[in-house]
Order: sequence, then structure tokens, then C-alpha cells
Amino acid sequence: MTFSLIALDPDNGCLGMACATGSPAVGGFVLHLWPGVGAAITQGYSTHVLAAEQGLARLAIGESVHTVVSALRQADQGASWRQLAIMDVQGSVAGWTGECNLPFMDMHLVDGLVVAGNMLASNRVVPVMVTAFHEARSRGEPMAESLLASLAAGRAEGGDQRGAVSAALKVRCPGGVPYDLRIDNDAEAVLALERLHRQIRGDQDFQTFLARLPDATDPHRH
Repeated sequence: MTFSLIALDPDNGCLGMACATGSPAVGGFVLHLWPGVGAAITQGYSTHVLAAEQGLARLAIGESVHTVVSALRQADQGASWRQLAIMDVQGSVAGWTGECNLPFMDMHLVDGLVVAGNMLASNRVVPVMVTAFHEARSRGEPMAESLLASLAAGRAEGGDQRGAVSAALKVRCPGGVPYDLRIDNDAEAVLALERLHRQIRGDQDFQTFLARLPDATDPHRH
């Protein structure tokens, strides 16, 4: 029902996430990012928001992603209906896809990158998203643009069988301010998310506002 990804920039510790789905308001359900801790995606036939939040809370007290994901799966009587993955701030990843989710379903797990989907148009969606993300990064694209390139590739390959009417993007660097965009209901949500990102990047007044916000490097900036 959803296609999504989590990525880490090993050079600056920046975490990024993006997703799209065939139902409204995906950003409030699927993407969970805790600065300095990690990120989680939770999706599937019956999305389990609490599991993602509980998983990140356990990461925050020092448990490994593999321990956390194993414990969440064992404790969840509905685990067969979930698709969940977690990444810590070092890029370690773990996750599962329950067998009761709707095909096609897939999950790519490597250090620094998670790409996952269910109810996909084909088994090509996740691989093309992985390729698109790596190609964008190899061109020197920033995290947000690379995530959007991956999402666009998934959409072009068919994405969610129902189409994508909502999409979301989150990027957070250590000590930095959040970048959090959502399209909650649009017939072409992935394209709308790309347009919104371009508009924001090109809005000089807003970029000036962002540049003066305090962060960890200058908490008194104004």
C-alpha cells in the first residue's frame, strides 16, 4: 500500500525519509524520525504507529536495531500484517515484512539505506528506487533531492497499485532544523511533493528565514 525509504548521509549524519501511498495523509503515519536517535517506517495492511515510536524509544536507551526489531515483532500479534524498518544514527538497519501484506511486497536493507513497499505494481519498484537513490547521490545531489528522485522512480515504475494520493519528505541533520513536507491529498502526490520542494528551495525570503534560525552550531542566532 506504500513505498518508502530511509537514508543516512555518512559524511554529516543527516537522516532522510520519504514515502508515498494510495490513501490520504501518509506523512502522519509512516515516517518517524528522532534526531540523534534514528528513523523508522511503519506501513502495511495495518500500520502500527506505536511500534515505530516504541522502537525509537528503545534505540534512545541504547538497544541495537536488531534487538529492537526482533522484540517488536515477537510482541506483536499482528506482525504478519505489518511492514516495519528502523535505522539508527550509525546507519544500522533491521526490519520485517509480514506475509499477510498484499503483493507485490519487498524490502531492501543495507547499512545506510532502507527501501520498502507493499501492494506494489511490480517487483521492480523497490530495485529501481534503490538504483535511483544511489545514482542521485553519485551525482552529488543533496539528501532531499536524492530521496525525491527515488520516490519519483518508484512512481514511474508503477508504485502503489492504487496510485499515490499522498506523499511526504523528512530530512534532519544533527543539531539542525527540520525539513518536513507533506502532500495529504493530491491525485499526483509525488509530483506535487517535488513541486513543493522546488518552490521552497526557490523562495529566497523563506531561505533567508531558515538561515537565521538557531541550531546547534549557533543557538543564539537570530
